[in-house]
Amino acid sequence: TAIAGSGLLLFEPQVSCARKIKETQEGSSSGKLLYTIATVSGSRKVMPNDIPEEGKAIRLKAGRNETESFQIVIRPQTDIKNVTVKTGSLFNGTNRINGLEWFQVGYVYVQTFNGHPVSQDVSGQLPGWYPDPLLKKDNPVLIKNWSNCIWVNCSVPAGAAAGIYNGAVEIQLDGQKESIAIELEVCNFDLPVKPGLPTLFSLSFEYLTLAYGSSWSPSVRKAWLDHVAAQRISPTDMYLDGSKGQDQWKITMDEYASYRPKMNGFVIYPVTATWEDRNASAEMLIARFEKSRDYIDAVIASGIAAENNGVFYGFDECEESHFETMKKVHAHIKSIYPSIPIATTSMHIKSAQKMKELNIDILILHIFDNIYNQSLAQSIRQSGGKVWAYISLQPYYPMPNWRIENPLIEARILLSSMAYGQEVDGFLYWGLTQYNKINWRYPTVIRKDTAPKIDYLSITTPTEEYQWLHGDGILIYPGEEGPLNSIRMENIRKGMEDYEYYRLLEQKMGKPVAIGLASKTASSFSAFDRSLDNYLRQKSEIADLLK
Repeated sequence: TAIAGSGLLLFEPQVSCARKIKETQEGSSSGKLLYTIATVSGSRKVMPNDIPEEGKAIRLKAGRNETESFQIVIRPQTDIKNVTVKTGSLFNGTNRINGLEWFQVGYVYVQTFNGHPVSQDVSGQLPGWYPDPLLKKDNPVLIKNWSNCIWVNCSVPAGAAAGIYNGAVEIQLDGQKESIAIELEVCNFDLPVKPGLPTLFSLSFEYLTLAYGSSWSPSVRKAWLDHVAAQRISPTDMYLDGSKGQDQWKITMDEYASYRPKMNGFVIYPVTATWEDRNASAEMLIARFEKSRDYIDAVIASGIAAENNGVFYGFDECEESHFETMKKVHAHIKSIYPSIPIATTSMHIKSAQKMKELNIDILILHIFDNIYNQSLAQSIRQSGGKVWAYISLQPYYPMPNWRIENPLIEARILLSSMAYGQEVDGFLYWGLTQYNKINWRYPTVIRKDTAPKIDYLSITTPTEEYQWLHGDGILIYPGEEGPLNSIRMENIRKGMEDYEYYRLLEQKMGKPVAIGLASKTASSFSAFDRSLDNYLRQKSEIADLLK
């Protein structure tokens, strides 16, 4: 049996041959349906012309409170018009797991990689259609001579009995029935509901409301907040601009109360909402801060800031020219809220002493170009500070990222083996919904009846300098009925679930053992094993240690 799946997923092509030629009375002019079926990992990117090894059986392995994913690849050589997908329950005796979900993988168009700074990142990759959004549809639409992917999520609930569960996904292709057998081993341990790794992933309500227009509503807002929380990240907007009348987009006290059990990291108030704000006077920034005091006081009085890692987000990617303003503004904030951390991103703060001068508690360092390095991080932690990591359009090969061209496994490794092994105190990413990509205009929402090839939405930064940059700041798509994950976001969530394996192992066998295993996959941010098989094999071994 070869390891080849999402989470701990194995496919067994020897179980049954998936190539099917079916005599029919309807359909193609030849009277035959011709197609192949394969099962592959949710951490494998399947391009339209890829032809995976055939098979119709999946084996999964997961803890409680974990979601495992896999893809069913259907490649028709004839036109198939009527397709249905049915996900049933998984059974272990009288025990049952419900709630399997399926989506059709959609495609966005990439015009060019010309100008990409590092050729290794895009070696062999051509312009064309790239898989990314997960579409909610009543029935899939299959493209002829194309590897169409059906994405399946299997979520293991709290309280599920340990053991082997079996079930199937049933597919009908113009009346021909196919069955994908699922075997799920539920391990006898629980992933915590509250993530162990604090994060800040910014959800832009400004861009959401521009995308949805008149269809934006309280129910759509709630759908988005629910969805973000389900990805093991806290709903937060790092760049909410009070000077533009955006107060209506703040997370309310009732919303905080609802998501509190799942939250680990959020922005109470952003000192600078734009890069231009960094050059504002200290007096102006302090005055704007004072206008939000009622809201800030309410958040802090609720206790959520202390319990769920609430921070003031200071100066975004500050430079030395901003230091004097930072001192004044941060000193004012600390005089009122001494116990609330101030976090900032910078590549110009290079010592614990400078952090102290600037009243910074959390320094967030880019992993690019050795800006985040263990020597600096350890010295800051020894002085009582914390060091987070972040990425943006950088870094490039040999470091990981989750741009459209990057292998999906990189997202998982970055937020699991790397984050744990490099002992980062948290992780930041600048945008989930930065939709202003189509010549800096805003997209319409993705319709439920849309074709798999989505030609009316772009994830490319629309400048000549960055014509090669695809997917930066966009991880969740605006669907007609609410958010639609990308396959990149699915793998980011999987990385955060995998991170919990190391924390559980640390609790059971000690930190040196857990760090040692993480280092086998990733010894640094630039040295790591990209083999999906090896990654999943090690995760399976850790799961066995945790049983």
